[in-house]
Amino acid sequence: MKPKTIPWTFKNWIANFNGVDLPIGDLAQDISRDPNFPDSEDREELRSYLSSKAKHHAVIETFETVWDFYQASR
Repeated sequence: MKPKTIPWTFKNWIANFNGVDLPIGDLAQDISRDPNFPDSEDREELRSYLSSKAKHHAVIETFETVWDFYQASR
């Protein structure tokens, strides 16, 4: 029997960094607290959503860096 694969979305992946004392941890915490954060694989949709919510440009910069790590981990 083939093992069942878990759908790995950005939202699932970043949840692993919740509690990390770095910008990725801050982003993970913000996302976990937001019940409306899209469970999407579309980078532009996620970036647009964060841009509409973020109070600081650093959030978008962190997302861009973290997205590259996410893509490399897949």
